[in-house]
Amino acid sequence: MQSPKSFDGAVVMNVKSGIRRWCIGLGAACTMAATPAAAEIIEGYPDVVVCRSQDARTAVYLHQVRDDGSAVYMTLGEGFATVSPDGIFSREGAKDCDGKTLEQLEKDGQAHTFGE
Repeated sequence: MQSPKSFDGAVVMNVKSGIRRWCIGLGAACTMAATPAAAEIIEGYPDVVVCRSQDARTAVYLHQVRDDGSAVYMTLGEGFATVSPDGIFSREGAKDCDGKTLEQLEKDGQAHTFGE
């Protein structure tokens, strides 16, 4: 079982079977729901992409999807990456990600949705 994650007072625990436990507050009220564990926050865009930059792996999280289909991914710090309207990922210095399509990043195991 993975570590619990907290969102606005709720704790989400992902279980290998794909069942999610939603616990309110300190776990006083829990329900179980058999729901698919993997679904993008915004359809067609992975929630997080992991790239190698210099001597470390960096995670960039989906921040914004524009009306033209382009997107912005941000690190928790100052860094960012972009996706063009035709789905090409761009992150300067990330040679294992830069120039790949979102589909290729997913195929290579670098693009993920929360709950996987």
